[in-house]
Amino acid sequence: MASLYKKFFEVVPMNNINEFTATKGVNIVQFLIPSVQGAVLSTQDLLFSGTLQVNTDSTTPYIDTAFGDDGISMDSVNGVHSLIRRVDVISQRGNTLVEQRLDYPLINKYQRGVQAESNLINGRFNNQQLCSSSVKATRNFLGRANLADDGQDFAMQLNTGIMKNNQQVLNLGAIGGLMIKIYLEEPIAAFFNIDPDSTGTNIGNDFTYTLKNVKLFGRYNYVTPEMLNSLTGVSFRKTSNLVSVVQSSNDTLTNSPQVMALHKMIYVYQPNKETSNNKDVNNTATNMLVGLNKYLLSTNGTRMPLDYSVDINPTIPQLPTDSGEASRVSGNAEQSYLAISALNDQFPPTHSLVNAKNQAKALEDQLLNVNESTLNVDVIAMNYSFNFEGYSVAVPNDLMSINVESSLKTTDPNLPDGTGNSRNIRDQSATQNLFIEYDSQLNYSSMATSR
Repeated sequence: MASLYKKFFEVVPMNNINEFTATKGVNIVQFLIPSVQGAVLSTQDLLFSGTLQVNTDSTTPYIDTAFGDDGISMDSVNGVHSLIRRVDVISQRGNTLVEQRLDYPLINKYQRGVQAESNLINGRFNNQQLCSSSVKATRNFLGRANLADDGQDFAMQLNTGIMKNNQQVLNLGAIGGLMIKIYLEEPIAAFFNIDPDSTGTNIGNDFTYTLKNVKLFGRYNYVTPEMLNSLTGVSFRKTSNLVSVVQSSNDTLTNSPQVMALHKMIYVYQPNKETSNNKDVNNTATNMLVGLNKYLLSTNGTRMPLDYSVDINPTIPQLPTDSGEASRVSGNAEQSYLAISALNDQFPPTHSLVNAKNQAKALEDQLLNVNESTLNVDVIAMNYSFNFEGYSVAVPNDLMSINVESSLKTTDPNLPDGTGNSRNIRDQSATQNLFIEYDSQLNYSSMATSR
């Protein structure tokens, strides 16, 4: 879009404070972008920045010389995004909720399955967002020498549909200005102990973190009145989570997306005891349902869009019982192919964290009860756009089902079952997070958002 001229802006929080922490009653960062007549806002230019300070208690910083071989870290794929629990985007005109991004870190994690491991250790992900190829490398961003140290700088684009994937601009005059509310994650959900059984520095009851000097940086583009009048709305892609529970080794779960422009459905499984607020596990792990054997997708009771089940061959239980923890990889080529295709939104796909090495390392961590790698993005996914640009399917009243056969609550071998040092993943139910990504349209005249 041609602009008459541009102006950069920087806004500070409406809260009138410069320190935010999830444990002291100041866990919501609020920014207000005013209604500027004659200006449009490119949401992709917005950057949330500040400094991160990590403390073992209210007076003791997490010292960067005391790391050793264990310590505290966070998801190396998410980096600083792990600190955000939820983001609300609200129009000041009528106080209308435009978008609410719940399960923020989990969505950000699976969407980054399109990145190569090398992308996380170079460039903006590493330098600005505290990402890396290992949790110990991410841990190195968290320490500081003393309380007077400001901590680690960060800068990131907020991952919501209207602010990340939206290729259009917002008419600030028509929308009445934007309020952006960022809800911080609890420390025991954002961070975890690398080795829960270690006697080194671990997360205690007083462990906390603080965001300081936070700002929102962006740019106004001033355009002609004719151009402004032509901007009557904005379309963007939303993501919702439909939660179910897998109770047995052969279970069918059904949901109704109730959307008019479905693009993809992503199934993320997590053991119930590790879904949130557990300092000894990665709360945003995207590992596969334990011992997955096969799955079958259906729509309204018929096999669709695939008319066959996707079989895993060999499965983990089929491997020799004396196979080492580091070499337990299942034959999930088609499941991985469909997941990579859906996550990339294009064909052929480019990069991916969906691979056998990351899957084997994630299972090894569960068998040894450590958190040394968080690279694994192992999901069940289906792209209902079939990689055609601009294509989607309407499912306003349809029932979308998945049947999963797994080792859940069985005696199958080679899986984490609580014996030795392993976690008891096999014998507990699992939460199924079904993320649906679909097109939505915000109409400025009515301030209504379609689904």
